[in-house]
Amino acid sequence: MRRLFLFVGLTAALGLGVPPARSQTLSLEFMGGDAYNFPTPLSIQQAGYPDLNFTAQYDTRPYSAYAPYYAWRASLWDKGEAWELEQVHHKLFLSNPPPEVQNFAIHYGYNYFFVNHAWKNPDFIFRLGTGPIITNPTSTVRGQAHTSNNTGLFDQGYDFSGWGAQVSAAKNFGLFDTTFAVLEAALIGGWAWDVPIANGTADVPTLGLHLHLGMGLNL
Repeated sequence: MRRLFLFVGLTAALGLGVPPARSQTLSLEFMGGDAYNFPTPLSIQQAGYPDLNFTAQYDTRPYSAYAPYYAWRASLWDKGEAWELEQVHHKLFLSNPPPEVQNFAIHYGYNYFFVNHAWKNPDFIFRLGTGPIITNPTSTVRGQAHTSNNTGLFDQGYDFSGWGAQVSAAKNFGLFDTTFAVLEAALIGGWAWDVPIANGTADVPTLGLHLHLGMGLNL
């Protein structure tokens, strides 16, 4: 975990934390959104019981009482191309649990951290990205509850769990001299393994169509 955050920090310092050259532009974007989650396999292993393997369906609930769905991105542009750092704070709520599962959610974050490469043409911006997944789950399986308290990074329940990737298309709409609106569609997928449950783990791959709407600022 420490090595992961060191890598992210070094990438930020080397790629985005230095003053841009005259031909370069630094932009920041902040977005809300929602996602349609395609059905994907879910495997749950719990000590003393048979494994559970089934096709899971998830709700996103982007505006529930828990932390909302959001995304942010920092881009360093040069001649129509950019290197970027991006976080997508995704949320998963299992909507078709079997009888053994009373609750299964990763609503404090199925967090994607991407390093993207972006290309701009007159109409759209296209992106490819990949990076680690950090999860923070809660669940109750066979009456045994798991919460995120006192576990993971800084005892806050966040753990490196897997790897993800995305492809996206966006359109920016100029508002003022340095601000713009963002509309984006992204296909995002990943595989989180060894996600903790009570006395066990879960393997949680996902694939979803994500829609983002937000604001950006050119610096």
